Order: sequence, then C-alpha cells, then structure tokens
Amino acid sequence: MTDQVLTIRDIASALRLTEKTVYAMAVARELPAFKIRGQWRVRRSDFQNWLATHAGETPESLGSSVPVGVPVPETGPPVGAREEAAISDLTERVPQSEMHRRLVAAIGDSNVRSHTDWAAKPFEMDLAPPMPQRVRVYMYNATRPPGGRPLGEHKVQLIVPGQKRDQRGSFDHSDGRIVLLVGYSAEEEVFVLWDAGLYADFAWSRNVQVKAETIIQASAGKLATQERQLRPASGKSVIERLIATKARGLPEALVRRMELTRARLLKE
Repeated sequence: MTDQVLTIRDIASALRLTEKTVYAMAVARELPAFKIRGQWRVRRSDFQNWLATHAGETPESLGSSVPVGVPVPETGPPVGAREEAAISDLTERVPQSEMHRRLVAAIGDSNVRSHTDWAAKPFEMDLAPPMPQRVRVYMYNATRPPGGRPLGEHKVQLIVPGQKRDQRGSFDHSDGRIVLLVGYSAEEEVFVLWDAGLYADFAWSRNVQVKAETIIQASAGKLATQERQLRPASGKSVIERLIATKARGLPEALVRRMELTRARLLKE
C-alpha cells in the first residue's frame, strides 16, 4: 500500500502550530519534507518517525494521532510568494500590555495577589506560594526572524528601559524581587523562562534563543526543558536550563524555574 502523504496543513494540525511556522520548518529542512510541483509534502511514516524522535515515543505509539485524511488543496498566493512570506514575516507580535495580561491569565487570578500597571516594564507581581512571591518580569516577544539563525529557532532581544543602542544593560535585582526573563511565542501560545541571573551587562538588543524542538514539545502540552552553554560576563562557562510551556503549565514552570536557578547558585 502506498505510504500516505501529508500536507503542510496536516502537519500544522498535528503539531498544533500555525501553517506559517511549519512552512518555515520545511524550508529550513527541520522536517523530512519534499516538494511536488513547488508544494511541500511529508510521508506519513517519515513524519511519525520524526515526531517520535522529538516526543521521546515510538512511531507505533503515535498511531492515529497523525492525520491521515485526503490532502487538502492549498490556497492563497502562488507557492513562491507563500514561501517568501513564510520567511520574511515569520512571527506574530503582541503589545507589551497584552503579553502581561496573558501572563497573569496563565498564572491564574487567584495566584496573582497584586501587579503593577499592564504597560509597565519591568512588570512586577506578588504571587501566592509555592511560586516565587515577589517577582520582577522582563517579558519579550519570542520571534523567528529570517536569516542568521536556524529558521525554526525563536529568540528574544534584550533591551531594558532607558538603555540606548550604544549602552550596556542589566536587569534590576533590587528590593529583594526575583527577576524573571520571559519570552512569549504568540503563534504557539508558549511561554519561555530563561535563567535571568545569567544575563548581566549585556549589549543593546542581545539575542537569547530557544530551539524549535523545545517550542514544539511545549506546544504538545509538555513542560519542555533545554540546555544551553553560556559564557556570562564572569567569563566562566555555565550550562543554562530553560523551560517552555503552554499557559496551563506556567505555575509549575515558575516553581521549576526557581528550583533550577537555586541549584545553579548552590553549584557555583
């Protein structure tokens, strides 16, 4: 029997990602995709194997979770124009105040005792235990810009209030508040928590990344973690462990973020 072939739309539905995201992944060769008359396709068996590798499962266990229906004809601009758009306009951006609203909604109103104005940056909150009780949040859109980095990789660009293009910047750790560095991927509705303590005295618009696989795992409902090797201002190499999650997992992710940060500080 002929191996069934999946469309970009099928893959996007299975991964709970936007079609634009999957186009970018196909162009970047992050998927086992191939072209037929200018349109991307993936064999179902190849996709199952690829998904199993990223989800830590066996292909057989995925079974019918991968769509197998008749491929849906793709509509819209010509194929070349679609791919160019997928690369040049990869990411939805959310205004600062809206990001903060989504952050509070994900944590839960009952867990947020108080917070500053929605548009304030940094954004301060007092939370209920076991989460960190007094936090200062630096939150950024996590984007997938074309060029320079792998297409599926998301990044935030660190700029703090008052910092100018030719100036160094740092997060405000005063008043005993715990600093959180948060990225938000609007298309996938995924929150990313980096270790804010590892980012000090940074250049204007410094890039901080998270891999596509980590976003995919979080999109599937997992509390995804990723290790990154950094060389902070101190000059000593260190392993950072970041966390990515959908909204429902954010309270647990905040607790886990604090545990990982404490473990790093004790090790140092």
